[in-house]
Formats: sequence, structure tokens, C-alpha cells
Amino acid sequence: MPFIFKGGTAVMLLQRQPRRFSIDLDIIVPDEADFDALFARFIEAKGFTRFAEQRGSAASSIEKRHYKFFYKPAHQTNLSENNILLDILLEASPYQTIVPTDIDTPFTRQDGTPVQASLPGREDILADKLTAFTPNTTGIPYRKGGFSAAMEIIKQLYDIGNLFAEIREVTAVARTFQKIALTEMKYRELPGGTEIVLNDIVQTALCLATRGKAGAGDFAALQNGVSQIKAYIFSESYHIEKAIAYAARAAYLAKLIETGETGLVRFADAEQVSDWTIEAPYDTRLNKLKKTNPEAFFYWYQVCLLSAKAPAPA
Repeated sequence: MPFIFKGGTAVMLLQRQPRRFSIDLDIIVPDEADFDALFARFIEAKGFTRFAEQRGSAASSIEKRHYKFFYKPAHQTNLSENNILLDILLEASPYQTIVPTDIDTPFTRQDGTPVQASLPGREDILADKLTAFTPNTTGIPYRKGGFSAAMEIIKQLYDIGNLFAEIREVTAVARTFQKIALTEMKYRELPGGTEIVLNDIVQTALCLATRGKAGAGDFAALQNGVSQIKAYIFSESYHIEKAIAYAARAAYLAKLIETGETGLVRFADAEQVSDWTIEAPYDTRLNKLKKTNPEAFFYWYQVCLLSAKAPAPA
């Protein structure tokens, strides 16, 4: 069965030194298949005890399948069995680049030649993640099924921040973003163009940058999401100031895509911003970041510069 890994799974496999755990698996499959028959053939050989399809709401027009694969934990726990969730998205690949990649991480055990998997390129995954960091439009909402989904939002932000550091250009990101955003808008019957999704990224990032004083979002929920994700990040200390810097990266990317600019500038050190000031009509509260979070200030300054170049809405 041909498939492409996506989401946090793809990020973890692309990064030779993974930074956070991705417990669930996300794949894209172009066509419907007899998944039950396929899974029944390999679960025992792969150490699973059973699998079960999780029936979701039929209200959504998004074609998805959800499966749980159960196994007996290798280490003694209070649970007799645990599970891994597999999310299958049934649609044609929206990605421009597919990278054959060895499954070779510190968390996999295999003998002989590593198994290869198909992954989107970094720019493609980054575009996908940007469309998910939009809780008011196409992305993960603040609450799902009555429970907070803030940590899931912050997972997207964490991956965006890391992938931003690894890309070399924005053109491919913009192309894939437009394709995925339009598809997600169609699923949700959202009117307008992708500018509403890009604005959602900027407003959510602004909510973080000003700690809820500006932008559109739930700062308390986002802050709680930052606290919760710490248990899944093993490579570094992740805290609200780093989340604010990563959100500024996301806002900068959104504004680059919106304006069609392709030149990518990067923060190097605090000296870059020493003489800079954000002035009205832009949110002058962002100037506080110059001392507390110079990287975030650097990217917000770029957002303001790009906004000044952007044509006024009709």
C-alpha cells in the first residue's frame, strides 16, 4: 500500500536528531483500501496483539480513518496493554517533493538495511504545519470534544519553529501552503481566500507575543499548552519565551507568503535590533520584546516592514 508519512511523524523521521516525541502516526493514502485485511496480515509479526478502527464523527467531509494498534508494554506499567493511534488521510498528496528516507532513529530497532519511507520535503511539511497553527480557521481548535487541544496547537508551533531554521527558501512553502489551505477551507466551507488563514497565524502569534493583550486567541490556553508539551520535548528546555520567538517566526513566514516576498532574512544577535523601533499603526507593545526577546522582536519588525509594502485591502 503506497503512503506518505505526514505531521509530527514526518518531522521526527527527517530530523536525524529528533527533538520531540510523536506518539501518533499520520499518513496520506491516495485511495481507499481494505485496511482491515492489510493490517491483519502484519500485526502479529510486528509485535501487536490486535487493532481496532475508531469510528469518528460523520459530520466532517474530510475522508479519514482512525485505527488503534494495541501491544503489551515492554516495561511494567499499570496497563495490561497500550496502543498507538494511526490516522489515515484519504486524498491525493498535496506535496511538491517526496523524499525517500531511511527509518533510522534512536527509537527504532531493526536488523539489516533500514526500511525506507516516503516523506514530504521540509518546505512541504512546514507549509502543512502552518495551516494547522490556525485555531480559528483551518487548524487545530482550542477545544476538541469538550477537551483542551492547546498542546496540539503548540506542537504545530514547535515544529514550525524548528523547520524554519532548516529551510533555505520560501517559494516552495508558499506553493504548498496555498494548496493545503484551500483544501482545508473547502472541507470547512470557509468563505474567502487563504489570506484569512495567514491572518489567523499572525493574530495567534500576536496573542502570544503580547500575552493576550492583542491579537486573536486564548493566551491562557496557549500558555498551558506550552507547559504541557514539555513532557514530550527531550532535546531542549521549551518555555513561553521560546514559544513567543517561534510564533514570531510563524508570523514572519505568513507575511512572506501573503506578500509574495521570497527573500528570507534571519536573526543573528541582539545587535541587529538595537536601533529598531516599531511605530504606529503597528502594535507598539511589541517594542517590549526588544529587551526580553530580541529574536521575536526581529521577526515582528520584519512583519511590520512587509505589512507596509502590502497593498491595502480592496
